[in-house]
Amino acid sequence: MSKNILVIGSTSELAKRTIEELKNLDYNIYATTRSVNPIDEKVQEFHLDVSNVENFILLKEKLRNLEFDTIINFTGIAVAGAVVELEEIELRKQLDINLFALLRIIKYIAPNLSKNGKLINISSMARYGIFPFLSPYSISKVASDILLNNYALESNIKVVSIRPGAIATKFWDSSIELNKKTLNNTKNFEQEKEFLINNANKNSLHAMNPIKAAKKITQIIQLKNPKSVYNIGKDAKIAKLSRFLPLDLTNKIVKFVLKRRILKK
Repeated sequence: MSKNILVIGSTSELAKRTIEELKNLDYNIYATTRSVNPIDEKVQEFHLDVSNVENFILLKEKLRNLEFDTIINFTGIAVAGAVVELEEIELRKQLDINLFALLRIIKYIAPNLSKNGKLINISSMARYGIFPFLSPYSISKVASDILLNNYALESNIKVVSIRPGAIATKFWDSSIELNKKTLNNTKNFEQEKEFLINNANKNSLHAMNPIKAAKKITQIIQLKNPKSVYNIGKDAKIAKLSRFLPLDLTNKIVKFVLKRRILKK
């Protein structure tokens, strides 16, 4: 019997790769996107701007007769910058897309999950909070993980947080564009800014293969009883190790590595 899956944020490159994998399996694929460009004849598409509550209310009505075995959320942006130069409006923008959108999914869409259904959120290794100049992004990811886990504690829904390392997608290019104004206005961190841009450009070409990441995500989707957390990629697993070290020691290591990489450029 075919299973229904809803992919939220389906225009991201990682989501597209995952949909390609799912098309080879026994799934009825539904997807949301802000644009109105059909993804594929095998995918039923719905309009959704995750920053718009009214969109969620309308989508809830359209989905009222559908039950999903899995809902997976790929939505996300990355706001970067030094804490001392961070504007409140930028942090709010970050949280609206990465955190409040997840809350809206839980409130308006998750009730459509089947009895044994699961809600999967694409988090990030940044949630371990050890990446300088990415505090808005890291905050949004750790907060979304807490929100997701508490939802699991308060309901019978199975939740999964997938925490990838760097993946070679257009996400890096779009992040540079998103943060262009902030980066251009940087006053006291010129070397760090140059390093961040160069590192993002490198990741867009040489990080983990998105097809490999999509295959792993698809494997997790198919599991009947998946774990609550999956770290994907070597760098994500290394970042996870920071949980087991004293914070002062972790900070010293991160500062040392960052300084060496900046000087090495």
